[in-house]
Amino acid sequence: MRSLPLSDPGTPDVSSPVRFLLRTAAQQWRPMVAGSVIGTVWLLSQAVLPAAIGRAVDAGLVGPDGRGDAAALTRWSLLVLALAVVTACAAVLRHRYGVTNWLTACFRTLQQVGRHTARAGTAVTAKLPQGEVLASIASDGPRLADAFDVTQRAVASVAAVVVVAVLVLRTSVPIGLVILVGVPVVMALLLLVLRPLQERQRLHRKLSGELTSIGTDTVRGLRILRGIGGEEVFLDRYRAKSQQVRAAGVRVATWESALEALQILVPGLLVASLVWAGARATARGDVTAGELVALYGYAAFLTSPLRMLVEAADKYVRALVAARRLITLLEVPAAVVDRPGPAAGTRGGALTDPDSGVAAAAGELTAVVCDPPEDAAVLARRLARFDDDTRATFGGVPLRDLPVAEVRTRVLLAEDDAQLFSGTIREQVDPEHAHDDAEVLAALEVADARDVLDLVDGGLAGTVTERGRSLSGGQRQRLALARVLARDPEALVLVEPTSAVDAHTEARIAGRLRAARAGRTTVVATASPLVLPQVDHVCWVRDGHVVATGRHADLLATDPGYRAFVTRDTVGAAVPGPRTPGRPHLPLEEHP
Repeated sequence: MRSLPLSDPGTPDVSSPVRFLLRTAAQQWRPMVAGSVIGTVWLLSQAVLPAAIGRAVDAGLVGPDGRGDAAALTRWSLLVLALAVVTACAAVLRHRYGVTNWLTACFRTLQQVGRHTARAGTAVTAKLPQGEVLASIASDGPRLADAFDVTQRAVASVAAVVVVAVLVLRTSVPIGLVILVGVPVVMALLLLVLRPLQERQRLHRKLSGELTSIGTDTVRGLRILRGIGGEEVFLDRYRAKSQQVRAAGVRVATWESALEALQILVPGLLVASLVWAGARATARGDVTAGELVALYGYAAFLTSPLRMLVEAADKYVRALVAARRLITLLEVPAAVVDRPGPAAGTRGGALTDPDSGVAAAAGELTAVVCDPPEDAAVLARRLARFDDDTRATFGGVPLRDLPVAEVRTRVLLAEDDAQLFSGTIREQVDPEHAHDDAEVLAALEVADARDVLDLVDGGLAGTVTERGRSLSGGQRQRLALARVLARDPEALVLVEPTSAVDAHTEARIAGRLRAARAGRTTVVATASPLVLPQVDHVCWVRDGHVVATGRHADLLATDPGYRAFVTRDTVGAAVPGPRTPGRPHLPLEEHP
């Protein structure tokens, strides 16, 4: 059986959960149809088996004269054996197609979520908590895929019930009517339980996502929580939310257990009715001994497709709940999209932000000092086009007119929140494996991060734990700086690249950064007096607008506001140089 390519999941249809499921099914219709056909063969071979056994009894054991017929018994026995072989072979193929359909639907859905999240960027986490996104990947994809696994069994079950009803009608019309009337009644009774179950599953899914968000926040801020003694507060929050999830899970389990019990009781009543009617018909002489055996076989067989139909309904309900949650995520619009029409061309140049008046000349190292400091991150995101509200230009061309992929390649933003992933040091600096060892070591040298190599066994092949927890905050920041320097983009925007390192390290990085970025456009958002003397140009920004520009020394001499802002933390300090305004200076140790 050929596996399906998953490289192109297509554009998701998020207009409704049903449309979403149908769109996903349309993308894998061939294995769905094949699995349904094979599943139908699998159940139909079981459905007609009682008829073959009944004929073996009537024709082979009883016979037309009451003495039996060995030849007829052999023929019908061989037919029973053939049906058993067909059932076994079809069962193997049906299971393989079921697994194929499940995996295809699950991974295609996860690809859609991954690609949309990559396109939408921070717009997703701005609208949805990270725990909700993680829960969609961890649970919603597999639950949605369950519907594709059970579909082939549902189709086969419907076909099997219809065939059994026809066979019973040919034997006895009253008994056949028991099946034709009883099966819809059984399904209606069982489906009554599914609606309240769906509501409780939706609530449980919502609370689970909230619990995951609290856990994610706690893990990310664990070091800070320990520093301020807030662990118990977050522990109490997690405990309270987990109890809500537990209570919601118990309510879901209550209805699921009721459904499970009804799946046994209600079909059992139908089977008992069928057996009772068949026994009375035999006593009256309306059916033969072989037909009675066949009726018992039909009664025993019907429990299987009925349970499958109820299972299918339950999984469809779960899939609809999961689809609604996925739609919520997929409906988040991307913060940055390509504009229609031909893209404007540019060969690079100055990077400017008309909203603030900041202008970084081509090939120069420009510093941006912002008051309040948090404005620096907003400004940097405009310069790198992290949303389409920006009016920033690159070489005189609005960034909004350039393809997003080109902007990401040529204008690189490195924010102050250094993100590392589990892997080797080489993978932290060069995740795309586009540079040789010498270039990677050169980037580490500029970021003054060569000492990190001494902390792990294997040098560049040494392993960094998840999120770089085995490293200090300064070491993580320097590795992240080496990573962006290795990319060597035309324009680089750095936000507080040295905020977590000591003064001596910061001085070395500042001098090396100027040399490494010579001839390329670089913007550094910082208020450090160790970095500012190394830049070519300073933009002094207050309340979102440039109020003065020039070299650092000139602004210190001529602008009292700039001088007070930059030097406020140096008064009485043993070692000159602040981190950021309001942040205590650590002269000899890196910030955690």
